[in-house]
Order: sequence, then C-alpha cells, then structure tokens
Amino acid sequence: MSNSIFDSLLNEKIEQFKLSFTNTSHSVFYDKAKKKLYHAGEYGMYRESIVRDFFKFITPSNLSISNGFLINTKDKVSSQCDIVIYDPSLTPICEGGDKQRFFPVESSFLIGEVKSTISKQDFKVAINKLAINKALGGEVLHPCIIKKHPPGNFDPKINAYDSIPSILICQKLDFDLSNIENEIDSWYDPEIEDQNKHNMILSIEDGLLAYYDPSCTLPYSLMNGKKLKNRFTYPDTNPLIHFKFFSSYMYMLCSSKTLLYPEVTDYMAQTSGGLKRDEV
Repeated sequence: MSNSIFDSLLNEKIEQFKLSFTNTSHSVFYDKAKKKLYHAGEYGMYRESIVRDFFKFITPSNLSISNGFLINTKDKVSSQCDIVIYDPSLTPICEGGDKQRFFPVESSFLIGEVKSTISKQDFKVAINKLAINKALGGEVLHPCIIKKHPPGNFDPKINAYDSIPSILICQKLDFDLSNIENEIDSWYDPEIEDQNKHNMILSIEDGLLAYYDPSCTLPYSLMNGKKLKNRFTYPDTNPLIHFKFFSSYMYMLCSSKTLLYPEVTDYMAQTSGGLKRDEV
C-alpha cells in the first residue's frame, strides 16, 4: 500500500528537481553563442541550492542543510563539501570572516558532492574526496553519545549508523556503466576503508548506485562489520524509480545516524594552566 497524497507530492518534487537541475540551471548559465558556461561558480552554487531545496522534502525537519567544511577534535578539516546536513540545535556557529562555515563532525548527519556530467577520472577523484572527508567523522576524541541505534560503543567500523553518510549527485556518469557495480571498489585508493566509501550515488540520467544484502537494497557500504555488495538500479520502465529509492534512503540515512555531543572543550587549545581562586 501507499499514500496517494505523499506519493503525488513526492512525484511533483522529483519532477521539479529534475527540471531545475537539468534544464533551468543550464539555460540560465549557458552561453549558446560561445557554446560554454559563463559564471561557472554561480552555476555550481545554483545547482547546489536546487539540491538543498529537494532535500528539505526528504530529510527530517529538525535538521538543516548548508555547505562548508567538517572539523574534528583531532585538528583535521575536510575539503569543502557542497552539502552538509547537520543538527542546528547542537552545532555551534563556526564561521570565518568570509562566511565559510565549519561543522563539528559529532552533529553532522550527511555530506555530499554535486556534479554535472562527470567523466570516469573525475568520478574517481570525487568518490575518493568524499571518502577522505567522511573518515573525519570516525576520529572523535571523546565520543559522547546522545542517540544511537542499536545501543553500544561508538565504532564506525562495525556500526554503519556511526559513520557520516556520503552521497554524490550528478547529471550523468559519462562512461561505461555496464559493470560499475563490480568495478567501483577498485576505483578507490588502497588506503580507503570500507566504512568510508560512498553511501549513494545518484545520476539523474542513469540511475542509483547503492548496496544490497541478501534480502534488500540498502544505502550502507557495510552492516555489522560486513562489506555489502554494490547494486545499480536504473529506470527501465519506471522513470522515477531511482529517485524514489534515493528519497527513501536519504530519510533513512539522516534519521538513523548516530548523534554525538560536540564536546567544545576538546576543540580548544590550552584549557589548563589557569588558577582557580577557590583552590588557592
């Protein structure tokens, strides 16, 4: 069974997203006479805003969506993320003078990259960049758990919900996809661990790359410490099927993510050495 109201609204959001991402953004920023983009930076930001608008329908309303950098208590910072989904009630506003934002990994719920048509080489670069950024979420000095399922210690190598999910969205994967589910693991650098690989890759024109266990498709590279197999879902007779799977899994990723308390003191240097009057 389904709900006709929800399904109709979702279909409308998907169609609006496809149209805006594919046609509107291109017509606004493409110079037909010169056959090239102008204002490439604004073009990228426009597409990122289209993605964020779509995500508002398929992610929990208590979360916010922005872009910026991840930081952790091991003094590491990510490269810039096109998409950062975070809990605003627990995230301090770490903002530089140029308005670049920095998000503690503890209260970050998802990161993402937004691309246009992407070549095989650029795709390899993008997924490895995502994996390096995602790895920062597993390096927490003193993990203080607020919400976690199932209960237990914080361990991203075992529990997929402890990792920060990562996604890539593009217009098209411009290379041979006939064996992508069997090849993609070899496109990661050797030092990339399984728990830091992508959760989902959505190509508007091609389909959705995720994973599966014996019973169903899942948006996790591992479950209970076991590496899952890759699965590519393409539209075939249902032009919206990959979007609907993606929408369902986006909600799953964000609602199931382990939430940690950002211990602000761990982000500070030189918190010792003062003299407390009552101890004199």
